[in-house]
Amino acid sequence: MPTPADAVFALVACFFLYKVFFSRKSLYPLPPGPRGWPIIGNALDMPKTHAWRTFGSWGEKWGPIVSVNVLGTPFVIINDPDIADELLSKTGSLYADRPTIQMALLTGWDRALSGARYDARFREYRKLIGKVIGTKGSMVKFYPVEDYQANMFLKRIFTNPADPAAATRKTAAAMVRKLQVINIPVHSKLPLQILEDRPDPFVEKVNFAASQFADIHRPGAYLVEIFPILRYVPAWFPLAQFKRKAAECVGPCNEVADIPFAYVKDQLDRGEENNSFAADLLKDKSISSEKLEDLKWSAASFYAAGSETTVSVVYSYLMAAILYPEMQLKAQAEVDAVVGKDRLPSFADRESLPYVEAILKELYRWLPIIPLAVPHRAMKDNVFNGYFIPKDSLIFANVWKFLHDPNVYKDPSTFNPERFLGPNPEPDPVSRGFFGYGRRYVHSADVSVWINVVKAIACIKVSPAYDENGQPKMPVPETTDGIVTRPIPFDCVVEPRSDEILQILEEALKDGENVN
Repeated sequence: MPTPADAVFALVACFFLYKVFFSRKSLYPLPPGPRGWPIIGNALDMPKTHAWRTFGSWGEKWGPIVSVNVLGTPFVIINDPDIADELLSKTGSLYADRPTIQMALLTGWDRALSGARYDARFREYRKLIGKVIGTKGSMVKFYPVEDYQANMFLKRIFTNPADPAAATRKTAAAMVRKLQVINIPVHSKLPLQILEDRPDPFVEKVNFAASQFADIHRPGAYLVEIFPILRYVPAWFPLAQFKRKAAECVGPCNEVADIPFAYVKDQLDRGEENNSFAADLLKDKSISSEKLEDLKWSAASFYAAGSETTVSVVYSYLMAAILYPEMQLKAQAEVDAVVGKDRLPSFADRESLPYVEAILKELYRWLPIIPLAVPHRAMKDNVFNGYFIPKDSLIFANVWKFLHDPNVYKDPSTFNPERFLGPNPEPDPVSRGFFGYGRRYVHSADVSVWINVVKAIACIKVSPAYDENGQPKMPVPETTDGIVTRPIPFDCVVEPRSDEILQILEEALKDGENVN
């Protein structure tokens, strides 16, 4: 009798035969790339970690647009920002689709904006998000609560200086939750209020779910991405470890969307005021159940985008302040000159702080949080610059390579805000894919990052921690792996720049309670 393993191998064999005999031919060549093997193609060439570095080295050898074949699936890797902009931003809907990530389907993450296919639901997400934060002007009404939460970031980091990473995570989750999902009064005793005296359960859920999200979206990390037919096998089948991993992710994925949405809906049903993203849209009483689901997941998408951007970039600033102390001193001098020492910086100061603005750009460039952008999918066969790009090709824009090209950014591994100042500044990372391609709503993330970074500059002195031998423990400027990355953990010492800062902060927090 056939065994389960026999069935799996039969399915895989059918998959190979389909790929071999039904692959499309063209008069034009595929983009160049490393030579593959019969049937398996370049499966053995795919990097196991930090793929953007390997993809960048391929670009140096084979040119700005590279292709590989992974078991019949074409991967097109773009190492030139102009090509990425032409393909992904200027060709309409031809590359607007996203690939089907099998692990996202199995876990439920396909319901988030980053995993949605280019269909009616995807367009509805963009419409809902654009309605609330579609322009820079639409973010102004959120400035007071952004400012308050940035002040809370300072309080959290001074309360627990041994773990600044925890302060960044809690603040990012609180800020996104307050602005885009729920807006709980500061004195509320409800369980969804951020807990300040101990780890917050919902913040922990968000961070755990975010780590799972990053893991399951790693290119080629799970066998089911190579053989999609395997998603139909039961978890006890051989080679089905991915199925058991997916089962672990379902609960956290659902909680990220369900818990805050249920609260804001209940709050509105009780007639209480709420000015959040979800509440603004839920006030339409004629909304259908299908649209409610779209609304819930468009709101949840802010966790994956807004909170991850803020956490990663603010944590990168703390790392840069240790490695480049002269940058920290220069930024503090600029803030002191513009803001003074009797108040905290605010959004009104932004245009007067060019060096701080340059720091923000350099943080975006130095350790980009989505180094391969969100992958796209070719919706039909296409010829670009004489190369054939088959339908269903996966398109990866190597943003890390764009932002570390030594022909564009001098000494790219060095953190140097001055590169964005003067008469001939280097290109703004936002224009080279930092926030991805296609229609993007970057204003919320940019606002959150800026206010947290400028307050950290104004109020915090960051210095290296020391080991038992009295030697400084210098951080390594590297990131975790995954579609969304963070700086690898490091030790540091954070302290207020002066005793007066603590008093000014307490007064600012007291003044801001009414707007939170």
